[in-house]
Amino acid sequence: MPEFLAPLPLAAVALMAVNDRWLKPTLHNALTGKLSDVAICFFLPLYLSALLALVTRWPRSTRLHVGAGVCALLYTALKVSPLAVELFCAALRQVGTPLGLTSFRAVADPTDLLTLPLVWAAVLYGRQHTDSRPSPSPQGARAPGATP
Repeated sequence: MPEFLAPLPLAAVALMAVNDRWLKPTLHNALTGKLSDVAICFFLPLYLSALLALVTRWPRSTRLHVGAGVCALLYTALKVSPLAVELFCAALRQVGTPLGLTSFRAVADPTDLLTLPLVWAAVLYGRQHTDSRPSPSPQGARAPGATP
């Protein structure tokens, strides 16, 4: 899960948490309205890719593209359709209520689609970040071209 468990995606999660918990209620302005959207569009494709790594044997590039596609479709639906927002919040309440989480709020706002290019930025980041790291080799295996 290196595509998600890296400094930039985790910083995006922290930004969303700080923004939603403190900045939005305190400042409630155009900037705070978009900060969480920026964070979500960046970290969600990487998070979905990491979850797919746990349940599939798909290559990283496939997981990144599937995560980006799901994120882009869900995000777009939530930003243009009040009905999608209603259904999404109802689903979250079903999952959250047993955990004591009952307050879910989202707003359909087509101007938030301006942050959608960050989904592609997440894919590029996921490729670059993980491609630059050597993959661990099984114990006793030699790298190609290595001498015994």
